[in-house]
Amino acid sequence: MRFYVTLILFSAGLEIFAQKENEYKLPGYKLGYDTGYVTSFRDNFIVTLVNETKFSRVNASFLTPSGNYVLNYKTNDLNTWGIGLDYKWFTFEYTTKMPWYQPDPTYGDVENSGIGFGLTMRRFSFRYFYESYKGYYLENTDEWIREARIAAPINYYIRPDIYTRMNYLKFNYVFNNKHFSNNAAIWQLERQEKFAGSFVTGLSYIYNTFKADSSIIPYGLDTFPNASNTFFAINSIGANLGYVLNLPFGKKKKWFITAALIPGFSYQYGRLDIEDVGGFRNNSLLGFQSEFRFGIGYNGDLWYIGSTARSYQNLNNLLGDAPFVINNSFGRFYIGYRFNEIKHENKWLKKVGL
Repeated sequence: MRFYVTLILFSAGLEIFAQKENEYKLPGYKLGYDTGYVTSFRDNFIVTLVNETKFSRVNASFLTPSGNYVLNYKTNDLNTWGIGLDYKWFTFEYTTKMPWYQPDPTYGDVENSGIGFGLTMRRFSFRYFYESYKGYYLENTDEWIREARIAAPINYYIRPDIYTRMNYLKFNYVFNNKHFSNNAAIWQLERQEKFAGSFVTGLSYIYNTFKADSSIIPYGLDTFPNASNTFFAINSIGANLGYVLNLPFGKKKKWFITAALIPGFSYQYGRLDIEDVGGFRNNSLLGFQSEFRFGIGYNGDLWYIGSTARSYQNLNNLLGDAPFVINNSFGRFYIGYRFNEIKHENKWLKKVGL
């Protein structure tokens, strides 16, 4: 964290001492915003260095007459570095794990694959991502099997067989689209010049899969029911309503805080397998999903830098007394520079707006 704060201050210092105006920035009214609220950098060729950390959580709850109990499983953290390129409407970003990065073996091994894409406009935003993880450890090992951990000895109860997938598709409409900039909040392709917030609403589709070789309940615990699910595949069709905001601050309003909270309810249906019992289908379930985002940074004319935390969670209401929450979280640090517009005479690129 100290490293990231130092880089943010360093980048802001570069902007201050450079004293160079970005001749390609556009006033927001040319893109449909009210005058004075937004500045656009869509005509700059933008290069961004990205560092992303991500992980997944599975929170399995058991609601029993004698009390409510939770097993909190989490993957090892994954850290990646990459590059982003932005120009006009085109956005591309690629990250990968570096050879020198070695996850802490205390938390077990983790396998991951993921992909995502989206479209962010003034009124609408669309996003899809896919994430799969294999290999979890029990975060609250001490709470449930402290004696076994000390006797073994082990640091955490490791479950390399637990496998999850999340397909997440969402479409949102921004009500205050004359003042609030989604592109300033998410990608820094624009800059919010005055405080603005907006209610957003939309639809989402989530497909969650969970699989384990055996019950996720550690062997020998009689606190929990005798059986637990070893597989489920749940479809969630939801409606969302939330609030987003951008808060610029500082003498020149180039520092910013951005935040979003977008919860929703969903209709769920799918298939469930219970250890020693078998499989069955479950329909007409009421689920819950939410998206959370918080970021802080500096968005100058040429340099920009910041850090953003994002979290997507889906409550899979498999059985009335055993809800599962699957959460995918991302931490993104970025530093970028806006170069001049690309001069070219290619008629095909001009036809598609590049």
